[in-house]
Amino acid sequence: MTKKRILIVDDEHEVTSFFTYFLRQKNCEVTVAHTGKEVDRLLHEPSTGFHAALLDLKLPDATGLDLLRRIKAVYPSCEILIMTGYSTIKTAVTAIQWGAKDYLEKPFDDLDSLERIIDSLLEASVHQENELVREAASFGIVYAPSSPMAKVAAIAKKLAPKAIHVLIEGETGTGKELMARFLHGASSRSQQPFVAFNCGAVPESLLESELFGYEKGAFTGALKSRKGFFELAHNGTLFLDEIGEAPTSIQVKLLRTLETGEYMRVGGEQVAQSNIRFISATNRNLEHEVDMNRFRRDLLYRLEGIKLTIPPLRERVQDIPAIAHAFLEKRSREDCEIDSEAMELLQQYAWPGNVRQLINVLNQTMALHECQVLRLEHLPASIREQAIGQSQAASQLSETIQHIDLECTRFVESITRHVKSIEEIDFDYLIKRIKQLETEVGRTIIEKGLAETKGDRQLLSKKLNITKRTIRYILNEKA
Repeated sequence: MTKKRILIVDDEHEVTSFFTYFLRQKNCEVTVAHTGKEVDRLLHEPSTGFHAALLDLKLPDATGLDLLRRIKAVYPSCEILIMTGYSTIKTAVTAIQWGAKDYLEKPFDDLDSLERIIDSLLEASVHQENELVREAASFGIVYAPSSPMAKVAAIAKKLAPKAIHVLIEGETGTGKELMARFLHGASSRSQQPFVAFNCGAVPESLLESELFGYEKGAFTGALKSRKGFFELAHNGTLFLDEIGEAPTSIQVKLLRTLETGEYMRVGGEQVAQSNIRFISATNRNLEHEVDMNRFRRDLLYRLEGIKLTIPPLRERVQDIPAIAHAFLEKRSREDCEIDSEAMELLQQYAWPGNVRQLINVLNQTMALHECQVLRLEHLPASIREQAIGQSQAASQLSETIQHIDLECTRFVESITRHVKSIEEIDFDYLIKRIKQLETEVGRTIIEKGLAETKGDRQLLSKKLNITKRTIRYILNEKA
């Protein structure tokens, strides 16, 4: 059996010595580097490559993220495990998004967990990806291997065993609670309670008593003591859905509990201690809510140990066939098929209600049409009409882009045609004028966009895929 070749990169000799001994016990061939310069030298040496690398995020002459990119550029199939302290966990998650397999927190106290992660690193990755698809599907998270959801699910799987609070962002209907249940189910708390609480579904006057519980006689109608959601979730996971809806009065109390782990029942005198992992979800931009003084920044920092963003269904249309087939299987209708035209239409539709809306449409359609093949005419008229409109809009957009490309080409040809000699060119003036045109075009598009969105810069930034700072810059506004 061929030995696995492992690269260990860390400036602490104790760490490299520990892993050298640990990996050689597993019949691995180990190479050690203590600096970024040594890694660069190894990457330029003739070599059969590395199967895996253990990479520290902080080195005296390089950052782990830079080294991650360099190693992946030379050895794309090399699996990389990031080693990090608690203060750099967010950077470690960024590394995972850039292709790292997982991360280890220093110090390495739990040797059993360490060994499991190392063994996972050395196993075949394709088998693990298929296992992840099946595991996610058992919680209702269905996606195709090429989907953006594959990366989100992989990161969630790696985060699940960590003692970190998670904030899940995503539009309504994308499956935020399913992701929260997946995180809980893949964690060490999986045998403990998972308690979900919707912060927007309870009147403000009842929020405190619902969350923290109350004692008998605490208020009119409190005929007996009652446990709150914090107490019910003890040792498990508390999922705070629509956290952006929580009023300021509750945000203050949540912050204290997150910081100290302590809370009191309404009308109570005894302090209780909670051992809870918090997973929060929102369909709002909480940074914007902070800017508008509707959400506490310190609470956001506490909740946002790590942030997961679930893409809307329109950005992962390759998942629609898998979701539809999973729905039919769940309904015990494996004998029913969706023909190619109907599936194409489902993939063209924008799905403002995301996965929830898709499931509702399929449910409604199956109830109305007991058929073996689901065809185009079986789908709701609203779906057919909007999908056709979107197709026409896409065609118009393509024509507009072609027209702009043609005008740009004519502009360049005009300059070439009118300039007979480079001595005739005032080059400095020409470049300045082109930059002025760039600014004018940008300002015109931004102003048109603001008119269409009725001044909603957050919406405009999403539509144009730019930041609000870029909008201010193009409009020549001060921050």
